Amino acid sequence: MNITNSDHFTFNLDNSALLVGQTGTGKTELVRRYIRRLERAFTKNEMKYVIFDMKVVEFDSNYEGGAKEEYLLHSVITSPQEGMAYLEELAKLAMQRATGNILKPFIFIYIEECDIAAVHHERFEQAVVTINKQAKNANMKLIFATSRPSCDIITPVLRDSFDLILCGRLASDTDQKTLGVTGVLDLPPYQFLVKETVTR
Repeated sequence: MNITNSDHFTFNLDNSALLVGQTGTGKTELVRRYIRRLERAFTKNEMKYVIFDMKVVEFDSNYEGGAKEEYLLHSVITSPQEGMAYLEELAKLAMQRATGNILKPFIFIYIEECDIAAVHHERFEQAVVTINKQAKNANMKLIFATSRPSCDIITPVLRDSFDLILCGRLASDTDQKTLGVTGVLDLPPYQFLVKETVTR
């Protein structure tokens, strides 16, 4: 495990990530920068993204810094009910792409906050784990960001399906234990502990 400043961190295209930290630690900004990097690296035909924005305005296409419509595989999703149904469709798509060797376009999935997981926990876990297991063979990538790492949502099965855990400042030792990390209770904003999970 090591500590990194978000200014110097870039996600590897192959690595799924669980991004956790209190509000104000810089999670959303880190992902915005990654999305802008993807948009510079790929054309709209080479890459598509899906954004589950439970905060409603963080990635709205009408706001500066929001999603660019030409890259969206689906309109920005703000409803847990709609989000759960579409996440399951993405899990099916991941399996189809992996078994059929369908690699284009690259698909990036970003889930902002855990509202879907709170409402549909078992279905959410199953869909995310399926996507993460198939991600490399399907040329897909998922990042799930939350400020609420409760143990009933971030189970060991869900946590360990990710390649990386990026952890900003947390509120309690209980949160640290849920994520299997230490030393992040006093991290300043925009600094994250990076932990590789066990091999899936």
